[in-house]
Amino acid sequence: MDFIKLCIELLLELVGLRRLNLGYKDITPRKRVAVESRQLRVCIHEWGGYPPVRHKHINDTIGDWECGLKYQFDRFAGYKGEREVVLTVTISDIHLCRNIEYIATHSDQIIPVPNRGMDFSGYAAFYDAVAGSENCYILLTNSSVNALQRDFIDPYINYMERNTDVGMLGISCCSTCYQSLVRDNFTPHLQSFFLLTTLSVLKELVALNGGKFPGRDIANKQLLIRRGEIAISQLVIRLGYKLAVVMKWGVEKFDNNPRNWKLPKGDLRCCTDKPNAINPI
Repeated sequence: MDFIKLCIELLLELVGLRRLNLGYKDITPRKRVAVESRQLRVCIHEWGGYPPVRHKHINDTIGDWECGLKYQFDRFAGYKGEREVVLTVTISDIHLCRNIEYIATHSDQIIPVPNRGMDFSGYAAFYDAVAGSENCYILLTNSSVNALQRDFIDPYINYMERNTDVGMLGISCCSTCYQSLVRDNFTPHLQSFFLLTTLSVLKELVALNGGKFPGRDIANKQLLIRRGEIAISQLVIRLGYKLAVVMKWGVEKFDNNPRNWKLPKGDLRCCTDKPNAINPI
């Protein structure tokens, strides 16, 4: 059924009856609601069959890198900053997991989720669990973040505090929707393995998406990228916020206006020797 939905969506886009890329001239810029909570609520999504340490391979253009849940736990265990980190791990296919005790020891909560929707199944369940909380910073991430360790929490949140026009911040992005029949489809979006935002922005985003967290319950990977990863960034832009990505040379803001795009075209992981790495600000 998801494959049929994808085919219909691609056809409508090809004949011009539906746009994935949004216009930008009619979007009114906005500022985020202030965050008063000292909490940073983190959701790490993991597939139950992964070991704590692994190597990630996407294609021959992007180099391999070491990653895994262990490095995520090390990252947050070593944090000594200003925020109270509350760590939730969502696990799909939890029956495959051989490290439950290890995960429980290093987290505040474990939520089992179905694998349909992959990361977004975990993100959606986490959102349901925290939606009633006071406004706080939220980090949605998975275990594919590069093993390279950085002290990022306070610098990243301080950047968000200074830049209230930014609705969501990531560490990698892509200018193109490759899951499309339209050539050079300019659809700038953050990649979903690391998304820093606030609960208030997530609530607005879900409301704009008809009350449903993007990507939830979608099994087809191509449709999931369109309605999950790309949709999240596009919804943030529709709300009037900008996106920001932390590159090795600094932070870049962008929106849906091609004239404001100063980054290399395509998947930025093709342009770095350390894919999925957390870069310093």
